[in-house]
Amino acid sequence: MSPYHDLFISETREHLQQLSVLTIALEADHEDKATIDALFRSVHSVKGMAASMGFDAATEVAHKLEDLMDSVRKGFEFDAELFDLLLAGESTLSKIVDDIANGGGGNLDTDDILDRISAYQTKTSAGNASQEMIESTQEEQSAPASREDQFHQQTVKIKTAVLDRFLNTTGELITVKHRLSLIARNSRNHDFSDALLSLDKHLRDLHDQVMGIRLMPLSVITERFPRMIRDIARSSGKEITFSIKGAEIELDRSILDLIGDPLSHLLRNSVDHGIETPQERVANGKPASGRISISVSREKDQVEIRIEDDGRGMNHDKIVAAAVAKGFISKDKAAVLSDDEKLLLICHPGFSTAEKITDISGRGVGMDVVRTAIQSMGGALSIITESGAGSYFLLRLPLTIAIINVLLVKVGSITLAFPLTAVDRTMELKCDELATVEEQRIFFLNDDALPITSLAQFLNINSLAQQRETVQLFITEIKGQKMAFEVDQLLGNQEIFVRPLPRPLSALQGINGATVLGSGEVVFILDILTRF
Repeated sequence: MSPYHDLFISETREHLQQLSVLTIALEADHEDKATIDALFRSVHSVKGMAASMGFDAATEVAHKLEDLMDSVRKGFEFDAELFDLLLAGESTLSKIVDDIANGGGGNLDTDDILDRISAYQTKTSAGNASQEMIESTQEEQSAPASREDQFHQQTVKIKTAVLDRFLNTTGELITVKHRLSLIARNSRNHDFSDALLSLDKHLRDLHDQVMGIRLMPLSVITERFPRMIRDIARSSGKEITFSIKGAEIELDRSILDLIGDPLSHLLRNSVDHGIETPQERVANGKPASGRISISVSREKDQVEIRIEDDGRGMNHDKIVAAAVAKGFISKDKAAVLSDDEKLLLICHPGFSTAEKITDISGRGVGMDVVRTAIQSMGGALSIITESGAGSYFLLRLPLTIAIINVLLVKVGSITLAFPLTAVDRTMELKCDELATVEEQRIFFLNDDALPITSLAQFLNINSLAQQRETVQLFITEIKGQKMAFEVDQLLGNQEIFVRPLPRPLSALQGINGATVLGSGEVVFILDILTRF
């Protein structure tokens, strides 16, 4: 059975995910015959695979769910308990599959869900239709299909570890290409240079193909959200309409692995803190049902994810008062904060304005997790709210964090790299174009005064730059404000392969990894947002 063990787990989890998604869709639209048929096929597939592998507990639960779906196909009238049973059955099957994946035999206690389904069938007088299904499926099981037929697919599944090695090899080739570029520059051999140009072209094609294989639609992680919001809304007595737009947009698997929990935190906060109860909404002139949406768009090498609700919004003064009370910020500093800066206080570890702790939120860890995860990916978070009208959170993420374009700069004797997604522009200014206000150097860009910070002083690095007539700098945006960082030398842009750092270097704040240049020099990749 071992050749089919991993395939069974993978295929069954996909069908169970579909079962959850389709159940939520059918609950919203009872008349969709295509959804009913798809639900039946998913349950039937799980039952068939479990039976062929000899997992009796999973087979029995799936068989009972199949009975329910057959009754639905024959015109059974819907009610809320039916959907609860389908979702409870999916949860039970998921636990069985998890047990199998962890080396168990999948023989979990299923009496509760089986008894609930049986009682429901008896109550609704669906026994006759179910019995016909039992007899027909027993005949099918007497001559089971071969395992090869059961698992036959038109696609090839690849283990994620293989894709990771594939990407690592591509990254190493990019490093070698940079090394060859230095050799070609010094040798002045035209044939070698022409061959290197050809190599560069084919390497770019390889890179694009590798990234194409690793790219997966955001729906891989968003498919579970309708079920999650449904369950939370029902437990909190709220009515919520949830929609997703743009979930087909693809990101690198490494991004998807990291973004699932932050999105879940944001949605749970929207349900718990944002959306009001039906009574509160009606009293405020709103529809009884709240609205939460996710919209996704792509622009060049970035993806924007916007989570929006039409709830009560956030109160800037209440946020500041809570932050001051907890000692996160002084009253004097709080008085000069912009509205954007006030909102970002909710991302401070331990921050919460909740009056009581619930199973959903209130412990002050959600938004801290969100910001930390987004910054670790080289992304950015923006928050906009209007009291009484709702809030939205805008996440800007790179398509991938493995092979990226960076700006290389020289500070003292050290070369540093900054993701290009965090750099607005680079500039070289004459010293007489700068001004000094209260000992702070500034310059004007489009009538805006931008402060200049020496990156050498900021990082406590000795600068080797002598007195000169020009200043080289790059501009970035921190907490909604544009800032300029002076460097000794701008070295230009380069595509690099990001290597993760081992401990204890991985614990250093503001360092997202390292890379090796063609010269063999090790360069750290800095996230200036987490350092400031």
